[in-house]
Amino acid sequence: MRIFEEEQRFNQWWLFAIYMFVFAVLGIAIYKNSDGFTNFHSPVLVLSLLAVAIPMGLILWMQLITRIDHEGIRVKFFPFGFSEKFFQWKQIKECYVRKYNPLTEYGGWGIRGIGKKKAYNVSGYFGIQIVTRDGRSFLIGTVKPEEARMVLLNYQHKINNNNSNI
Repeated sequence: MRIFEEEQRFNQWWLFAIYMFVFAVLGIAIYKNSDGFTNFHSPVLVLSLLAVAIPMGLILWMQLITRIDHEGIRVKFFPFGFSEKFFQWKQIKECYVRKYNPLTEYGGWGIRGIGKKKAYNVSGYFGIQIVTRDGRSFLIGTVKPEEARMVLLNYQHKINNNNSNI
């Protein structure tokens, strides 16, 4: 295997349960404060519904896209253009798959971290750990750890060659 590609979405069952609960509560509140669903007396409730629906829709639309190939490692959190990262093999000092805890190490899921330690993750407890030559640490969450590990083994010589040229 020479190429690794993965697309992940925030589609955990518990997220849908939270969404359904929030929409049910807001729907009941709107219904109780109106003449059915036809005559709204409180635009605040409608705005509240929109304020919840838009971020939830964005979360459901987002996806983590990862690609490992002969050029390096690409990752982006669609639809955020600023999130796209590309690590050329010559920039990488270390790269391996590891188990991690998203809550304790990065404070949760999504685009996480500050300074030189960052992570993009959606679900699971495995990640592709990248350490760059300038000391930055970047973790990309994966639900396909064995596939990622096999592809990284194919490119390990590029990392090793970079380290011998120091």
